[in-house]
Amino acid sequence: MGTFTPIVLFWYIFPAIVLFGCNFLVKLFSLDRRFKIKAPDLAVPFLWGGMHALSRNMATFSFLPFFMISMLLMAICIAVFQAYYYDEIIYSRYLKMTRRLAFLLTIVFYGLLIVLNILTYLWWKTVSSCKKFF
Repeated sequence: MGTFTPIVLFWYIFPAIVLFGCNFLVKLFSLDRRFKIKAPDLAVPFLWGGMHALSRNMATFSFLPFFMISMLLMAICIAVFQAYYYDEIIYSRYLKMTRRLAFLLTIVFYGLLIVLNILTYLWWKTVSSCKKFF
């Protein structure tokens, strides 16, 4: 169940470390000018690893497979939206929109996992302290 260790604190600040690191890599190799890739585009796979570690700490299973299914559904919805709205799918625009929405969905879900992890820890701590009195 939810244990609170220094490793968990590392996973709480992991998104900031990853974003600063990816921003450094993008500027170092000038990926923004050559390939139009930004730091959030590179950070997504690292954040998936952090999500896996946090969800394994909080529950007995990982939320990552369910998140991947939601990402695939998001990509399908983006394709249908672009086909309907623009009457065509331009792959560069599709990939750019998918990358940016993948980062947005990933960072929101990572934040929710951090909040749920803290709440789970506090709940288990409260339950275990109440068992001492009974």
